[in-house]
Amino acid sequence: MEAHAVPRSPASSRFRPKQRISHTKSRNGCFTCKKRHVKCDEERPTCSACAVRDEECVYPDSRGTRDQRKRQLRLSRETSSIEGDQPQFHPEIPNIPLRPLHFNAISPKEAQNVDSQSTSGLNMGDLYLLQHYILHTSKKMTLNQNKTAAWQQVIPELAAENEFLMHLVLALAGLNILTMRNPSTHDGQVCSNRSTARKVPELRFIMEHHQQGLAGLHKALCDPSEPDAEVLLAGSMLVAAFGFASFGIRDLEPSAYAFLDHSFPSVLGSDTSLLTIGSLHIQSLQLVRGVTSILGQFWPTLRTCRLRPLLHFTNSNEDWKLCKAKLCSGVMPSRHIHSRRLRSFAAGASYAVSELRALNDSLRVAAGSDQMTESSPSVASAHSGQSDSGGKSRLDTYEEVIGVVEDLYMRIVFILHMKPLNDQASSDLEVHADLEDAAIAGWPHSLPEQFVVSLASQASQGNLDIMGGVSLVLLAHLHLTVAIMDAIWCYGERCDIEIHKIKTLIDGLGDQRLMTLMRWPITVIQG
Repeated sequence: MEAHAVPRSPASSRFRPKQRISHTKSRNGCFTCKKRHVKCDEERPTCSACAVRDEECVYPDSRGTRDQRKRQLRLSRETSSIEGDQPQFHPEIPNIPLRPLHFNAISPKEAQNVDSQSTSGLNMGDLYLLQHYILHTSKKMTLNQNKTAAWQQVIPELAAENEFLMHLVLALAGLNILTMRNPSTHDGQVCSNRSTARKVPELRFIMEHHQQGLAGLHKALCDPSEPDAEVLLAGSMLVAAFGFASFGIRDLEPSAYAFLDHSFPSVLGSDTSLLTIGSLHIQSLQLVRGVTSILGQFWPTLRTCRLRPLLHFTNSNEDWKLCKAKLCSGVMPSRHIHSRRLRSFAAGASYAVSELRALNDSLRVAAGSDQMTESSPSVASAHSGQSDSGGKSRLDTYEEVIGVVEDLYMRIVFILHMKPLNDQASSDLEVHADLEDAAIAGWPHSLPEQFVVSLASQASQGNLDIMGGVSLVLLAHLHLTVAIMDAIWCYGERCDIEIHKIKTLIDGLGDQRLMTLMRWPITVIQG
């Protein structure tokens, strides 16, 4: 048998391994070729493979090291796995200049003219004051949720459309920050903030805002066209709040007096020996009385406006007269009252009113007696010779003021004797809310005009006699009705300062009867 070669089967020839053509590796190829595992001819700026496929050709940074190039390659692979089949590589962020967008908008024929004073009046300090008002001040103006919405939402909306309202808002916020420096206030958590302490505005800037707001409010009142009652009410509420809150300003520099401009009273300095009647905030009472008169002029309109919650007082009535005997007996309220200030007030309110009436009666007897001594001519002239602009004697005016004091005191005591709706209440916030709804802070509007005029006259003259001392004692008792409402920022301890000022003046006068009458207000605020 002849030997011959055995033919190979087709299967064995089909699976024979192919011989790869030897070539050198491309270590500096583009990212696209490396991802496709093909050789890159390293043509720049675009290799042949990327040119054929019309793909983006990006090379690694030739200046980097091998490890850097590996990191760039790994980053490109991770990016491509996230972005999809068509990755976009951004090894370097190009330096593209920022340019404004261009729109095909038709420019107006005449540019809108903006009042330079209205735009330049707001700076970063003013924006900070506005922020503080919305976040803090507006929430501390009331204990009623509906009233809070008016202070926090409606008034800023109106201020955004009326420049003088914005000035009043900024002034109130600045005064809030300024009085927060006092560690005895209830805002100690803010006082401890160093960044806030550095942003305390200067008094002169606050007063400038307040004066511009007052000027704008006066202009709006005198506008011959139909006034916006809602705007006027917002301005009056801001001015009234500023008037009460200003009682808390103390330790001011003498240079600050120049910015008060006859529309705002001087303020007590740190040296009490320089205390005069003019240092009392008497003119602020006139301010409050003036702006609250707006309510009577536009009452039908204001009852339906967005600020109507600020005019709703459920406890402003004379229900106390139904149980006057019990309230005047000096019976202590129930144990649900925790505040020493409130309990002290309830225990001595009726007795304080009786002492004021006794003083006024004794002055009447002394004024009508033929045996008046020459050492007290002011008392004799108070009833017989001198009379107020309204034709009443000063003693008649005092009788009216004592009636206002009695109504306020008994209204407060009546609320303190009411059982709280929430028996589990652990604080006096519900009681303070009821006191707020009794319109206690509205007493300046209830005072006779002759009384306020006499106070302002004595303040301008700078002297104090016995009858002037009686006026100040009555004023201290009126301040006490607001001083017990220490749960609301612009009340409470702000009025304590005024009461202490009056005590200093009465002590300097040296009349023992008046000094005795001042003991009870001091006892109440000291708790």
